[in-house]
Amino acid sequence: MKIISLFVSLLLVFTTFCSCSKDDEEEYEPMVASALLNTLFIEITDENGEVINYDNLLSEGKLSVIGKASKQDKKIRITDYQGKKVIDTSADLPDQKHMVFNTDKTEGYGKTDLRIEINGKKFTISVNFNYNSVNKPNFYGGSSIWIKDIEYDGKKIIPTEYLSIFSIKIILTDGKPIIEPLQEKE
Repeated sequence: MKIISLFVSLLLVFTTFCSCSKDDEEEYEPMVASALLNTLFIEITDENGEVINYDNLLSEGKLSVIGKASKQDKKIRITDYQGKKVIDTSADLPDQKHMVFNTDKTEGYGKTDLRIEINGKKFTISVNFNYNSVNKPNFYGGSSIWIKDIEYDGKKIIPTEYLSIFSIKIILTDGKPIIEPLQEKE
């Protein structure tokens, strides 16, 4: 009988530990809206303004972007944007549970974090989004969400926006990276 009660006790303890681990984690539920405006183009330079070789960084596994909400590696593509080589990635949409809405839920805002690693330097940027609902008066089309600004190191950065593409520049330094809007090519 002692063996059976010991076995039942161990089974209960094991079940308790197993049930706590997954249930306590909050499940990510991305905001439901047109996600066309969550793309971010990023130019990465050294302190002298020289663009980093993205091909080398990617092939050596020294460049990654992870959505903290989704816990997923974001796709990174190298693209030519206004005559500049940039990386093209996207931010997770904000979690529905953390969105802040007006009283009739026609407008709102939310935030999501991206964990970036470049050449061994790890840092997090927060991407702030604005939202408009399809139910907003005089608003035609579907609900949409778009990048408003970026927060990093206690500062707000307004990305350069051109044709609904949002772009920033990351300058790698010996200390913390510097983030600023990507200047259009003159």
